[in-house]
Amino acid sequence: MRTVTLTEHSTSDPFPLGGTARERLFDLVAGRLEVQATADPGQVRLRSTSWVGAVHVPGLTVRVTPRAGMANLFTMFSAGIPGGTLGREEVGWEGGVDLVDGVAAFLLRAIDDCTRRGLLHGYLHREESLHVIRGRLLVGQVAVRPWAAARPPCGYDDFTVDVPENRMLRCALEQLLRWPALPPVLRRGATALAVRFDGVSPTVPDDHRGGVPITRLNEHYAAALDLAGQALEGVTISHREGEHRAHAFLIDLQDVFQRWVAAELQARLWPMLHVSERPAYSLDDDARLPVRPDLVVMRGARPALVLQARHRLVGASSALSQEVSALLLQAASLPVPTALLVYADAEHPPEPQMRIRGTGTRLLCLPLTLDATPDALSARLDEIAELVRVSALGPLPQRNRTQASAVVPTI
Repeated sequence: MRTVTLTEHSTSDPFPLGGTARERLFDLVAGRLEVQATADPGQVRLRSTSWVGAVHVPGLTVRVTPRAGMANLFTMFSAGIPGGTLGREEVGWEGGVDLVDGVAAFLLRAIDDCTRRGLLHGYLHREESLHVIRGRLLVGQVAVRPWAAARPPCGYDDFTVDVPENRMLRCALEQLLRWPALPPVLRRGATALAVRFDGVSPTVPDDHRGGVPITRLNEHYAAALDLAGQALEGVTISHREGEHRAHAFLIDLQDVFQRWVAAELQARLWPMLHVSERPAYSLDDDARLPVRPDLVVMRGARPALVLQARHRLVGASSALSQEVSALLLQAASLPVPTALLVYADAEHPPEPQMRIRGTGTRLLCLPLTLDATPDALSARLDEIAELVRVSALGPLPQRNRTQASAVVPTI
């Protein structure tokens, strides 16, 4: 068994990979891990992207780790989980815990917290043939098949645990249990939790790609559903007759970083401002050019600032202009006077402040370095939140301007 270890956005040395393993690898990681050909047809290179985690195919294990370290990845991944849900000592941050193990620990604790007092129930409409009439008799079906009137078809609303929220959590648990290298303590925890979902229909990850809308009825499930959605997005398991299983469990750092920035800013800006994730707008008056900005800071019902969170900026200034062109177009169409680009890493860091010719939009580019202590990260987020507040609500009193001006040269 060969093991290849990469960091995000890096390339491996050439190594031999058989045709079967190469085909399985292509199937599992398309768009998440690049398999590059070399001059030797029997060897390949692997190029990692923003997806980190682990991939197992017959004869090969690939591990992709974040540049900033696992501790800060788990800090980002836990965005939105109630305080105290999971401590460092329980996940083992200090000991360099495996990414999949850490994600599994977060997910199990979140599911346990939201289902400890019982599963969410809801009404599902069912239509089936019964021995007694329940709900509404489906007269149209009786007319078509009168010989089946001994078991009349009925439509009724059933109060049940077999609702989309529970199906999604059960699916996430089952995918974790299929991971071959899951530690025994986590496997026992997942098995014990799976018992709670008796009566919930089994599903597959593709059934939950759209997620579950959060309402007042299921808001206590929100953290667990968010973590389950992120985990299911990166899970791929394939099986062919007569072959070993191949597994992939990958997490998109770009998605995690954006969610984390949104959650941290929301906690710091509420109730004066609200951070909306991917709201629907249109660039034209007739709504024929839809657009969904990454993040929009709202002042009541009015957009005040558009924000883009990027885990890594790749390339020089020409690449940056392509990166921010959509952001500036969104800012001009909303319209808002300020567009904010928050990034964790950049090959060529952009200028902290630019004025866009023609529209007058102010573009602020702020680094949020992840290779720092939790206290330093929190302090930097405080500064960015203060700048957002000033841009959206107006200048601060004289005594508070020093902290805000520390983020960019001029407010």
